[in-house]
Amino acid sequence: MKGILKKIQQKQEENTLLLGEKVWNELTKSLPEAVGVIEDDTPRVEKFAKGVEKLNKKSRKAVKKWLERQLYELDHYAPDLMTGREEETLMKLTQIYRHHLEAIS
Repeated sequence: MKGILKKIQQKQEENTLLLGEKVWNELTKSLPEAVGVIEDDTPRVEKFAKGVEKLNKKSRKAVKKWLERQLYELDHYAPDLMTGREEETLMKLTQIYRHHLEAIS
C-alpha cells in the first residue's frame, strides 16, 4: 500500500513540475529576455510577478515548485569541472530563477 501511495505522490509531483514549466514558458514568452542582472531584469520580473498573481492557486504553486526545482538541480547537479563559459551560464540561470522566485514568494 505504501508503495502505491508513494508512486501516486511522485506522479503528482511530476505533474506539478510539468505544469510549472508550462506556466513559466507561457508567462515568459511575452516578456523581454532575462539577462541575469538584477537591475536589468527587474522590469521583467515585476511583469512576471503580476502575471503569476492572475493565475489560479494550483498554477501559482506549480511555477513556484518548478523554480525551486530548477535552483536545486543547478546547485546539486552541476558538473565539478566546468569551463568559464559553462560556469557563467550556470550563474546566469541561477540568478534568473532566484530573482523570479523571490518575486513570487
